[in-house]
Amino acid sequence: MKTHDMFDISRLFKLIINDIRLQSKSILIFSLALLVFFLIMPFELTNSTDVYLMILYISGFIISSSAFRDLHNTQKAQFSLMLPCSNLERFLSRWFLTSIGYATALLVIYYIFILLQSVILLSMVNLDIYHQHIKLMNIFQISLWISIGKYIIFQSVILLGAIVFKKLSLIKTALILGCFFLVLNLFLAVIYYLFLSHDWIAVRTSYLTIKGGYFTLWLFAAPVFLYATYLRLIEFELR
Repeated sequence: MKTHDMFDISRLFKLIINDIRLQSKSILIFSLALLVFFLIMPFELTNSTDVYLMILYISGFIISSSAFRDLHNTQKAQFSLMLPCSNLERFLSRWFLTSIGYATALLVIYYIFILLQSVILLSMVNLDIYHQHIKLMNIFQISLWISIGKYIIFQSVILLGAIVFKKLSLIKTALILGCFFLVLNLFLAVIYYLFLSHDWIAVRTSYLTIKGGYFTLWLFAAPVFLYATYLRLIEFELR
């Protein structure tokens, strides 16, 4: 198969637009719900990168877990698989929209709502209802984008669970991950007890090393999860 047949940037762009259009109602409902959240919550709470990240991780994982829901429905799967695009483009569209695209779009919407909230507060300051200096959260700080990067990495396993499991994919994926890390921690605890139980400095050093190693593990695991998701997507077309 020629490279052009597998991937074409204009075709991918059209597919992304089509996926957004199909989800336009859900996007509108979520945006309205987020607006209501800003209207009822104090500015001191919403004007925080921590709140943005909390919304990103929770809503992002939920959205990612339903990224391939149409493929688990026979009629919808036929419509999706008959679209004039390659499996690679179909995969990249779903991955982009639930990872980089979603994180960026949510940040833009979140910041716009903060601006609107600040304008309301400024008008109240002029009326002497509030006497405070308004300083908007910094969306360019490195720590924020590192956390967004972590979301994109962790989201890869949620995407794999979405295409593997037909129902309750997020819960099932979380259970499998929980069991894996439970077994891993038990194994490490046994190692500590057998070899490092009397050397607390070595225990602390090993703990900090393994704690940093968790993220390194995810860095290598994320591409594997994404590739497995792509292979699973190909299987749907072969059925």
